[in-house]
Amino acid sequence: MARSKKVIKGAVGHLALFVLNFFVLVGVIESLQLFNENLPFLNVLLLGYMLIHTFSLLSIQLGIQILELIRIRMPTFLPTYYFQFSDEEAIPIPLLDPTKSKLAVLIILLVISGGVILYPIFAIYGFFLTQAHLLVIALEPAVILDYFGIFLNWMPPIIAFIVAIVILSIVAVEFRHM
Repeated sequence: MARSKKVIKGAVGHLALFVLNFFVLVGVIESLQLFNENLPFLNVLLLGYMLIHTFSLLSIQLGIQILELIRIRMPTFLPTYYFQFSDEEAIPIPLLDPTKSKLAVLIILLVISGGVILYPIFAIYGFFLTQAHLLVIALEPAVILDYFGIFLNWMPPIIAFIVAIVILSIVAVEFRHM
């Protein structure tokens, strides 16, 4: 019974984190369209920093989450992960321990340099954009068919690309720990 509760808790946690990451991705992608408008130079620099920073953290977050799914662990939310431990505590995941991994140092730099603020901003922005798109789609069935056609055309190569990245990541991690 306790095992099944842990599995359900892990599945719900991973699903919730995937949904949150999807909203962040939507927020980042939709923000890229702002570069088409005539923005002041300082705004372009700030938006560029925010997008590169958040996309980097999102990529690492998704990679860590897929690795945790493969190893059947509870999900780790990187922007708040390091705040759970005191200075004297050892970090349980060696890949996220800055004394053992250069990736962990990069993650800490991303979190400290704005990840705690930027990640939720893009998640909220992506959530509102997704809700707005869903409301528009719900009213027009023709748009649903167009999106379904796009989905059918693009999903096989995207899934193949994702599978290739996962396989390469697993092989790289396993060879590194040999």
